[in-house]
Amino acid sequence: MSIKKIIWTLFSGNAFAQVLMIAFAPIIARLYTASEFGIYAAYVTVITIAVKVASLGLEKAIPLERNRIQAKKLMHVNQYLAILISLVILLVYLVFDVSILNWVGIYPTLWEAILLSAGIAMTSLIQIYNYENMNREQYRMLAMTRALQNGFTGLAQIGFAFSNVMKGLGLLLGDVIGKGISVLILSRVSKQEVTNRITWRDTLGLLSKYKHFIIFSMPAGLINTLSLQLPLLLVLAIFGANDSGQYAFVQRVIIVPISVLAITLSQFFYSVAAKEIGDNKAKVYELYVSLTKKLAYYLTIPFCIFVFFAPPIFQVLFGEEWLLAGQLTQVLGGMFLTQIICSATSQILYLMERQKLQIVLELIKLVLVIAIFGWMQRDFLQTMLIYGSVIASFNLCLWFIGRQLLKSEGGFVVGKNEK
Repeated sequence: MSIKKIIWTLFSGNAFAQVLMIAFAPIIARLYTASEFGIYAAYVTVITIAVKVASLGLEKAIPLERNRIQAKKLMHVNQYLAILISLVILLVYLVFDVSILNWVGIYPTLWEAILLSAGIAMTSLIQIYNYENMNREQYRMLAMTRALQNGFTGLAQIGFAFSNVMKGLGLLLGDVIGKGISVLILSRVSKQEVTNRITWRDTLGLLSKYKHFIIFSMPAGLINTLSLQLPLLLVLAIFGANDSGQYAFVQRVIIVPISVLAITLSQFFYSVAAKEIGDNKAKVYELYVSLTKKLAYYLTIPFCIFVFFAPPIFQVLFGEEWLLAGQLTQVLGGMFLTQIICSATSQILYLMERQKLQIVLELIKLVLVIAIFGWMQRDFLQTMLIYGSVIASFNLCLWFIGRQLLKSEGGFVVGKNEK
């Protein structure tokens, strides 16, 4: 498949998925309160954090495995680990009645604990299947499942709200249902490819081969996710469910109109770079720089216009209750913009197997995030402005570090190659 066709396939699928999210957002915003969004977002945040541990970071190794049978076995190892860890989390709740959400004042019921565990397993499996599809270059499947997941999630969340059946669990239950349907589709498609059995010897061999992903990539990914996701839990603990719901809603809708291309190029870059990083770092460097420049060129002005008019836009589209979300969009504008522009190349240190450096950088960011929320506990918007500015600066620094590493290890003169 040509590069243009790959990009178009991913773009069209992601675009449709995001259109569905845009269409559902005004309805869902009027059916659920900001506080309900805040509680739901806390569960999603815990799921997102747990997923980084669930498969020990080995899913990122799947696109790097050139042997199809070995790649399939690696996928199975990832799946078993993800399911096992999600069950362990549920077992800890059942035996000790303890949840990570307790420290922010949320005490899950049995149903909520089950949905939390199921959400961790489903999200992990989707991520694993997506990396397998990158290995098999099944870009249509990547695009289709994202659209189906968003569609079924939105319909389920709206349906539970209108029927008033389990409305308190509507957002979380709809999320798990959408992910569950995606897993069923992905699993059926995956079985049509290479079929094989995996032994304990295979498992130990793969764990040994990719041990650096377990030792370094998983902690780095976890720390990175904590620095991005922990603020929502901190907002919930410090400022309350309403403010955390406003922040969660901004995360859900703010980058939707302009993130389609970024998501597409991120998937494309990781898939292509994983195959070229060993033999042709010069090509990866050129792709790294050109994707970032194009995203900055096409997205900066539209994004700045949107951010400037965000408060009235949120009021009109989603209702008076979401004015604060519009104001929050303004103070976090720099963070969102740099995340979008750098998203296509954000995993370059994984691809270059610089996991130790990744851990150090992500740990610095996490410490800064915790320090900001530990120090600033009075004004919500002021706290978020400082937080957003720090993360935006970090995103840019990480991109320049990746560029410099590619430049030095590629062994070529940048000026000549860029011409």
